[in-house]
Order: sequence, then C-alpha cells, then structure tokens
Amino acid sequence: MRKLWIIGAVVLVLILAILFFFRFRKRAVGTVAGSAQSVPASPTRQHIDPAPAISLQINHADELTLYRGTPMVLNVRVVNHQAMIADAQETSDRVYIQQLHAAANRGEIPKEQVEAEIARMNLAPEVSAINLGEDDASWDSFLQLSQQLPDGTLRPLGWTTKVVRPPAAKRIALTAQTEAELTFAVEPSSAAQIVPGEYAIVAVLNVPANSGLTSGTWSGRAESEPVKLVIQDKPVRLSAGDEETLDLHFSNYFDAVANFGEAVKRAEAAMKLNPHSISAAIALGEAKRTQGDLKGALEVFQMATAESYRQNPNAYEPPTLLLSRILDIEAQMQDAQPPARAQP
Repeated sequence: MRKLWIIGAVVLVLILAILFFFRFRKRAVGTVAGSAQSVPASPTRQHIDPAPAISLQINHADELTLYRGTPMVLNVRVVNHQAMIADAQETSDRVYIQQLHAAANRGEIPKEQVEAEIARMNLAPEVSAINLGEDDASWDSFLQLSQQLPDGTLRPLGWTTKVVRPPAAKRIALTAQTEAELTFAVEPSSAAQIVPGEYAIVAVLNVPANSGLTSGTWSGRAESEPVKLVIQDKPVRLSAGDEETLDLHFSNYFDAVANFGEAVKRAEAAMKLNPHSISAAIALGEAKRTQGDLKGALEVFQMATAESYRQNPNAYEPPTLLLSRILDIEAQMQDAQPPARAQP
C-alpha cells in the first residue's frame, strides 16, 4: 500500500508541476523586460518537526461487515506523512527544473527568472525524521487498540488479540522511505465471542512527555481514523458470494499467522466459487508468494492482470498492485538464480 500511495503522490505532484510550468512559461513569454522575480536578501528554509500519521485496517478494509466467528487481521501502520509529501515534491521539482533549463536554453524563459524560481524551490520546508521508541521502550509499547463509543470517547478494546507480525525493531526513525508496522489477529474462537453490533475501532499511539525517553524521541498522541465494523450472526445458508468472501477472510487470516497451506486452500476455494474473482486471485498469489512458491505466485498474478484488463478494458488506470507484484516477484526470481559461470 505504501508503494501505491507514493506512486499516486508522485504522479499527482508531477501533474501539478507540469501545469504550473506552462502557466509560468506563458507569464514569462508575456513579460516585456523579462525581469527576475525578487528573492529575499536572506532567505531561510523552514524546518518542520512532524507528528506521525497512524492508520488502521481490519482485513484490508476501513469499513466492513463480518459474520460472528470470522477471524480478523488488524494492521497498524505509522508513517511520516509530511516527509513522504516533501519527498514526492522534491522528485517533481527535479523534473520541473529540467524543464525550466530546457525552456531557458530555447530562449522561451529568461534565465534570471529560471534562477529565481529554482531559488524559491530550494527554500522548500525541510522535514525532519520522527524518532519512535528506544531499546528499553519499544515504540509499540505505547500503542493501544481502542473502541470509539458513540459519544466519541475511547475505551480499551476488550477483544482477545495476539501479535502475529511484531515490529521489525524497537526503535525506528520514520522518514519518507521508512515506516513502522504492527499486525494483530483475532482468532476464530475469539471472534465468536464478540457480541453482534456496530463497532468503531481506533489505533492510538500515546507517548507521554514524561515517559523518560531521551531527547529527540517523539512524544505526543496520534489516533487513526476509526474502522467501521459490523458484526452479524452467521445465517444458516450463505450465498456463493458470501462463501467466497468468507473464504477470503480466512485465507487472509491464515496467511497472517503463517499457516500458508491453509491460506492457499481457502484462496483456492474462493477461486473455485468465482474463477473470475480478482480478489481471490490476489489472495491466492499472496499466499503462494509467502509460502515461497514464486513461480506459482507469478502465474496467478499474471492471470489476474489479464483478467483485470478483460473486465476493465477502458480503465483509466492500470492494475498497479498486480503489476507491482509481478515486477517484485520477477526481481526475486532473478536474484535467486545462481550467477553465470565465466567462460574459459
């Protein structure tokens, strides 16, 4: 998801940069004297100390309905959102500067104006890293799953959860390229104990200022947007579509708890119910990939990509997730090949 978010941010910023370029070019051509814009005598670059942005998804969704007893995978991500935006802007600026220089070389824009514009871009705010946790106080020790009540107050989530994918490190510096992640699971037996109803689940990162952490370690409070969850009693008979969805939830759960064989079985069951299901193909491909079956995963993702184009021949955007998975797996397979022997 992070990769998709970054790709989308870069594309958006590039589009804005190109639009701004043509407006800038038009204004410059219409300037009689071509005088440079004034730049402050002593420009200073603003420094930003950002706060972490935290997100929560349950079974890869922000809003969902589950039958009682359906397992859940709760994924928490913490990122430096402002650093990611600044990084995307910097990428866009590099392209924009190349366009400005090319236009100046063609005589379309005065070089003084180009230099002034570049000087302005060099004053873009500098976003610092966010330091979370320490060796004796892991960042996730300050994380809590909560239930948001109708009046907006929070109370600790009373469900039985277990960590299935612990943090990669106790401390981390969040930049545009790094993130902190933690995954919990609610087992089927525990999910069966949840009373049917509507729930709003929130992830809270709360690091008190007096927690004794060293200087430079972030303290404060960050909350995710609530995941809206409805728990219903399971009917006696399910439609084929509901059975497919249930299989996918179980496949996702078994993949999270590293029971890859069962993850593949439930994904294959979903595919059997709906051979044209792209969601089922993605689940099967992910399960095969984590199981180590790269060839099988590649075949599934390629098939799903072809199916996506068949179902959406006039789609505005390509199936980015599927194409990204194919590229990643091909790179993994290439790295796994033994180096070619040198010819005598």
